[in-house]
Amino acid sequence: MEITQNQKTNSNTGIIVRNAGIVILNNYFVILFERLGLLHEKKFTSLENQSKAAQFLQYLVTGLSNTEEIDLPLNKVLCGLPLTSTIPDTIDITAENQVLINSLLQAAISYWSVIGDSSLDGFRGNWLVRNGILTESADKWELTVDKRAYDILINKSPFSFSIIKFPWMEKPLHVTWPY
Repeated sequence: MEITQNQKTNSNTGIIVRNAGIVILNNYFVILFERLGLLHEKKFTSLENQSKAAQFLQYLVTGLSNTEEIDLPLNKVLCGLPLTSTIPDTIDITAENQVLINSLLQAAISYWSVIGDSSLDGFRGNWLVRNGILTESADKWELTVDKRAYDILINKSPFSFSIIKFPWMEKPLHVTWPY
């Protein structure tokens, strides 16, 4: 699937993303990608594994193994891929990898005690499946997450996500999550 003109970054509008909340879990990405066998010494072992990482992030957000490419621009940025790169719509996820990803989510829920006892789907729906605007400037990416009423809890989050920069990313991602 090709990136359409309205998906391209533009200094006035940016790109609408539907999974902006994934940034709160960025502290887990390196260990997740290592356990999935996609990284060696904090570098992707292949372009294919870099694409798989973007797909696994979307599975983390939705619990679905099928995703349209239009939903992946933030994933591409977080995985160091160009927005113009093509990612398959489907990824095969083994039962073992599903358990690994679900365990990561459960650990995040347990670690963030102020949100209470949330189900995986409840956590995904309340925090991960979230609209935002992604824009690119010369030296950084910027993501502004849409505000929801209960976002006051984000200031009690044990996670750091205001600036995200992995070794495989050319530019940092600066996150604004209003509350």
